[in-house]
Formats: sequence, structure tokens, C-alpha cells
Amino acid sequence: MVWIIVGACVLALVILALVLTFLRFNQLSMARSLCDEAKRQLLVELRGRHALVPAYIGTLQQVTTRDLSSVELALTSAERAPFGPRGAAAERALTRAIDDAAQIPSQLSDKAISNESTPVMQTSPREELDTTIGLLHGQLTVLSERILSGARIYNTNVDLYHRQREHFVSRLFKNVFKAREPFIDAQPEEQSGVQDQRGPAGS
Repeated sequence: MVWIIVGACVLALVILALVLTFLRFNQLSMARSLCDEAKRQLLVELRGRHALVPAYIGTLQQVTTRDLSSVELALTSAERAPFGPRGAAAERALTRAIDDAAQIPSQLSDKAISNESTPVMQTSPREELDTTIGLLHGQLTVLSERILSGARIYNTNVDLYHRQREHFVSRLFKNVFKAREPFIDAQPEEQSGVQDQRGPAGS
């Protein structure tokens, strides 16, 4: 009778261990899927912004002969940077370049426009170009906000996923559930203990 009770207890413990292992596996799988889906949505927003920047540069070039290579370089760096901290830093630099370029139309005086190497444009076409630039910058700003939001969601999911990977049972599956790269640009103020809430797309 005693052996039956002992055997039943052992069997119950084995079943419990298997159930907990199965539940942990499912939790890790779900957490990893959330990370991957958040990354997919973030990449969609990043590519959408990258695709819009050339039109923004081209329109700006119609109202000024100023060098816009900084925006072009920032775009190239953002497109080529690997996903992760380097990519987040490149996106932050692109946002700053876009915002800096948006100040060019307002800084141009009538005298500066007349000194441009291109012919002087009539008021109406110039106003239309300024409106187009404003609209393009507005769209880029909206995309930057979406990137910021997407990065926060992705990083939150990565943090939760990594914490789940550190649980004792989860260590059995570390070779199956690989770590995910956070999309965080480490700023000097963050390193000194002050968290920058703007994220990778902040200006």
C-alpha cells in the first residue's frame, strides 16, 4: 500500500513537471511571436519613412541650393544599419536631419532666394512648394511618431521575453528560443541614469 502511494506521488510530480514544462514552452513561444510581430510592424514603418525621404529631399532642392547631403547620408545609413542599437541610432540621426532640413524654407529670405543660382520662382509656385514641403514633413513626423511607438512596444516585448528566458525551466529551451536584439539607441543621458523617453525616432 505504501509503495502504491509513493508511486502515485512520484507519478503526480512527473506529470506536474511535464505540464509546467509544456506551459513554459508555450509561454516562451507566444512571447517570441509577440517580439517578431512587433518587429515586423516596426520595420514596415521604418521602410515607409525611408521611401518618403527622397521625395522630401527632391522637393527641398527646388527651393534651395543648400547642401542636403546630410539628409541623404542619414537616409543611407538608416537603410544599411542592422536592426538593433545601431539601427536605432541611425534612425535618430535621420529624424534630426529631416527636422533640420525642414527649417530651410523658413530661413530663406526673399533676398536669399533671388541670389540662388536657379531662376527666381513666382510667389504662387513657391507657396505651393512650401506647402508640399510642409505636408511631406508632416507625414514624416507622423511616421517618426509611429516608429517611436513601435519601438517602445517592441522593446517592451523583448524585455518580457528575455525575463521569461531567465526562468529556471526556460533554460532548458535556450537553444530553441534565441534572444532578440532590442531597438534602443543608448544616449549619453541614458547612460548617466536619465532615460530618454523619445526613443530611436526622437529628435
